[in-house]
Amino acid sequence: MVRIIGKAARLSRTSLTSILALAALAAVLTLRSPASFAEETPRAGGTAIAVLGADPAVLNPDVSVGVPDIFTGCILYDALVRFGEGFKIEPGLAKSWEIAPDGLTYTFHLEKASFSDGKPVTSEDVKFTLLEVSSKYGAKFNTPGKAIKDIETPDPQTVVIHLSKPFGPFLFSLACEQNAAILPAHVFRDSDVLKNPATTTTPVGNGPFLLSEWVRGDHLTFVRNPNYWRAGKPYLDSIAVKIMPDSSARILALQAGEIDFIDEYYFPLSSYKMFSSDPRFDVHDVSYPSDDLIIFNTRNAPLDKPQVRQALLTALDRNYIHKNVFYDTGSIARSSVDTRIPWAYNPAVDYEKMYTYDPAKAAKLLDDAGVKPGADGMRFSVRLSFDTGRPEYTSFAQAIQRYWQAIGVKAVLEGAERPVVLKRVYADYDFDATLQNYTTSGDPALGISRIYTTESINKAATFNNASGYSNPEVDELFAKGRDAASQEERAKDYFKVQEILARDLPTLTIHQQAEIDVASAKLKGLWHGANYMWWDDIWMEP
Repeated sequence: MVRIIGKAARLSRTSLTSILALAALAAVLTLRSPASFAEETPRAGGTAIAVLGADPAVLNPDVSVGVPDIFTGCILYDALVRFGEGFKIEPGLAKSWEIAPDGLTYTFHLEKASFSDGKPVTSEDVKFTLLEVSSKYGAKFNTPGKAIKDIETPDPQTVVIHLSKPFGPFLFSLACEQNAAILPAHVFRDSDVLKNPATTTTPVGNGPFLLSEWVRGDHLTFVRNPNYWRAGKPYLDSIAVKIMPDSSARILALQAGEIDFIDEYYFPLSSYKMFSSDPRFDVHDVSYPSDDLIIFNTRNAPLDKPQVRQALLTALDRNYIHKNVFYDTGSIARSSVDTRIPWAYNPAVDYEKMYTYDPAKAAKLLDDAGVKPGADGMRFSVRLSFDTGRPEYTSFAQAIQRYWQAIGVKAVLEGAERPVVLKRVYADYDFDATLQNYTTSGDPALGISRIYTTESINKAATFNNASGYSNPEVDELFAKGRDAASQEERAKDYFKVQEILARDLPTLTIHQQAEIDVASAKLKGLWHGANYMWWDDIWMEP
């Protein structure tokens, strides 16, 4: 039974321990290098306390790509596969699989797992999930979902997926964080998926932990799933996820031993050096392609003019932003495709050379576009929406405001909590520009096309094409790049699309993020996976 509480006393490590009748956790932390993890024997028991900057909007990881939603959802649910180190595809609910030589048929053999209501996980659940939920509501699974021609279920433990065309990253797209966690068909069938209680409050999962309590605005408590299909897992008795919107409070709590882990999205990069030199903590850069963008609402004049958007990029000193907003971590973005996807990045496209910081040139571009300054020296205003829970985004917005002010563009800062921003940007289109971070995955077909293609303009999903940009040539190139047989052929299409996007600039890709997680050194087994954690593998030192 899940307790959902609107407001309650703040969760402390002591109160959580009392609730769960667990032993108190040690206050003294000792350093272990990641290489030593394999030499240590995992210990069962204990509670790990993580932190997020906002409550999840949903507890269904297939209908959102928001950080709190995926973070909590992938504690509750497993998918067919998961990512190992270096993004190696590892077995999940699928214990094995075969891929036909023509790349059109994938056959998966399922583990004998069950949902938290006792019903078995079957091939019908896989079929229903991928066709009726992930393909329709998952921003990341939208493109791979369109490649599915049919799904057969010859028996409860076998799934046969037929594709209409070869889709190189299809196996990659079947992980939980790609909107492909396996959901219970018997719970979601014939219902409004987004309003179903299993999405909003009472998940029926198959993962290592079960939701025990949710005190909105304060914490979520997850307890060990006693019927989890991986024998002997998970090691932890429970996970508590505190909700702490203030980044300074998160850092103080980590230093005081009140929490054990801060996910990269909510870790302030200004604290990176401090924690790197503190032996009580382990710091880890996931190096997962992830970019910070300024997305324009191209429905609104004068932002509908490419020349205006070019001017706004030319007006930004991205080197200053890199050093002073992102504290010299990550790197300056060069193109709409992250340079950490080397086979797809076009080196001929370099925003640093094409749009070198030059306020005078930026002002002339606006003049040439017919956007002249008024009597007060201002040309137009831009409502800039951003998530205040993201530590760097307030200073990011303030830097943009200063640079645009210099060319006569007034940026009106509209910072708000994450749920407000997501609704404003993706559901209501009530913005002029917004700061967003997109996980671009290791393939443009999965993480980048959704930002720009016409088919990704969809108010029912977040983190898709919010700009309203629509270009048939771009749509065609992304489709060809997705469907081409070889990586070399795919790269040619992605090279061309970058050239077009470098001209049109519906979004400004500003920064390639360093995804830095920080954890107490007593939390072990945390980084076996490439991106989100393998929570069943995590254990605590006494």
